[in-house]
Amino acid sequence: MAYQRWNPWRDLAELQEGIIRTLEENLPFTEGKREEGEWTPRVDVVEKEKEVVFYFDLPGMDQKEIDITVSEDRLVISGERKSSDAQGSFLRKERIFGPFKRSFVVRIPIDVERVVATYKNGVLEVHLPKFEEVKTKKVLVQEG
Repeated sequence: MAYQRWNPWRDLAELQEGIIRTLEENLPFTEGKREEGEWTPRVDVVEKEKEVVFYFDLPGMDQKEIDITVSEDRLVISGERKSSDAQGSFLRKERIFGPFKRSFVVRIPIDVERVVATYKNGVLEVHLPKFEEVKTKKVLVQEG
């Protein structure tokens, strides 16, 4: 009988990936599950006073390979990271390539006309400006 040496780091990594996958499928900003063969870029979502900002880690991509669609309550980011043209046989391969798609439901009213996206040093920033709050005005009824 062959014994396999226990590696706690491998078990911890598998547990962490399972937790991340479960959270991604159930977070309030996330919608849908990933398809087989897709990878999931990491994202930070920050709510500021006048906007919501998404920061996506997309290293090694050209901005032309990234598609962004915004509606009043949804942000969809998709694209494909191409495989490197490394010659020879891999001794280790950890980087992920292929298509990706992330969809987020934004439960804050967004001004779609003013959305801005920038891509620098492998980080995509998508700024979703909030609608300006409608100020209320009290109207006095006058005698006629």
